[in-house]
Amino acid sequence: MSDDDVPPQKSPGPKMPGKRRKAQILGAATELFAEAGYEGTSLRAVAEKCGMTKAALYYHYDDKEALLKAVVEYRLTRMIEKLTDAVEGVPQDDPLARIRALVGTCARHIDEERAGWVVSSRIFWSIEQASDKAAMIALRDQFENLFRTEIARAIQAGQLAKVDAGMLTRMILSWLNYLPRWHRVDGPKSAEEVAMEFLGMTLHGVEAR
Repeated sequence: MSDDDVPPQKSPGPKMPGKRRKAQILGAATELFAEAGYEGTSLRAVAEKCGMTKAALYYHYDDKEALLKAVVEYRLTRMIEKLTDAVEGVPQDDPLARIRALVGTCARHIDEERAGWVVSSRIFWSIEQASDKAAMIALRDQFENLFRTEIARAIQAGQLAKVDAGMLTRMILSWLNYLPRWHRVDGPKSAEEVAMEFLGMTLHGVEAR
């Protein structure tokens, strides 16, 4: 049994406004989940990173699964809001432009908040293991559907070949998810520039004609 299995008696912990403390905990959990994954991160490590006791951490989250859920919901909700805003001003009859807006927004987010993107992509694999997973899966599906909808529209409009929209969505999200793992912040191209090149290759192919 790990030290995360049995919670100690709750204690209010150090005085800090609730919203600030929760934001601190979510930030620390995000970094640790990105580094070690869900299974490799203990609540004790999260508490230590926040400069608080494990008992104080339990005052905010009952267990590690509750913390995972909070991180997923916070990060995916923010990302969905950003993506929705990104396509708001792009005409609906130009799905390719809307796809570019979605990918560009994700890439800029990678440049600005790399650890957050890494943990979001990593914990996608942990969601199915959670007992209280319905809300997390709904957010994940909502995120993916933003891409799938525009890809399906482009296919229907004859702008893309008649491929499986779900498969193409997964292809794009796969290389987006791995981009921050190898892309260098100090490299010659930004994450957005690389993502746009990848998108061009994905949508138009690289076979000489």
